[in-house]
Amino acid sequence: MGAQQNDISSSHGSLVKLKRLYLQSVPAGSIAFDALVPVGRVDWGFQDRLYNTILSKDATPYQPADAYTRRFLKFLIACLERNLAEDEELHDSILTLYSNLMSKPDSLSDATMPTFITYLLPANKPPYRGRGEEGDDTEVVISERKSVLSADGHTGSRTWEAALALGEYFLSATLPGSKRIPQCRVLELGAGTGFTSILLSKMGARYVLATDGDERVCDAIQRNINLNGRRNNISVSQLLWGTSQEDSPIYTEPWDLIIGGDITYDVRDLSDLVFTLKKLLVANRRAGAKVIISATVRNEITLSEFNTELSAAELNFEVREVSETGRQIWFYGNDTPIRIYTISLE
Repeated sequence: MGAQQNDISSSHGSLVKLKRLYLQSVPAGSIAFDALVPVGRVDWGFQDRLYNTILSKDATPYQPADAYTRRFLKFLIACLERNLAEDEELHDSILTLYSNLMSKPDSLSDATMPTFITYLLPANKPPYRGRGEEGDDTEVVISERKSVLSADGHTGSRTWEAALALGEYFLSATLPGSKRIPQCRVLELGAGTGFTSILLSKMGARYVLATDGDERVCDAIQRNINLNGRRNNISVSQLLWGTSQEDSPIYTEPWDLIIGGDITYDVRDLSDLVFTLKKLLVANRRAGAKVIISATVRNEITLSEFNTELSAAELNFEVREVSETGRQIWFYGNDTPIRIYTISLE
């Protein structure tokens, strides 16, 4: 009985990992399927749990795109066939789902249509309960275009790796200073899809304001907020960096934490970004406000210029690399370096 219980527990953990990858629409060719099924012991019971945990419409209200599911099933079925126990067959429901998707014609617009990406939160690190929330606090659901920047030409149509690293930082690390997320009023700059803001709202932040310079991106953020259930501790607003909106009331509101994910990629925006960071920090000096930014290292010259701008503005900053061990919750690869900046006045 004990061995059987251990097998069920182990398979459950594997299925949760597989579900995490599936709902994030991780490229099927990058998934180590063989490591997530019982080697040579795949039976009907395991396949039934797999189908009901991951693939059925009841498993999640927001399914990945059909084209992705079809490719995922192609790799999955091949793996299951390799590991079937003696006298076992493939599950009818899995084969039927794959057959239906294979017979469904692709639309020419499928590659650019938004799709739902679900980021499961770790069960062993449950978020704090938000205020007045409705919806599922075990996941963050984002409408994204994974294959293109955007049909409108902006970069806010997908959740970039640095935003995932920033989210993992807040779930795994201790904030600088003595405050915890539930004590913080949080301002996000260049929020993109709104992933990090929504995550922090589900972690129980006192209040989160997601901002972006593009009105269309702000509209998309609001739609993503709505996808995750109504709550009264998060909203969205347009904010242009630099002097363009230096009279915005956002600068006069109290903030404990100013954050940004992948907002340092364009050297032309760095001086305006640093202007905004310093203005916010100065306005919230007494509260000991901090800035935390995750930066994907695409070009060392760009980040060197960012460092120069910070120093010229007399802002203190510490930088640490996101290690491989810091990429455990969501899939965002190990190929591209990501750095976490902690910025303050003192």
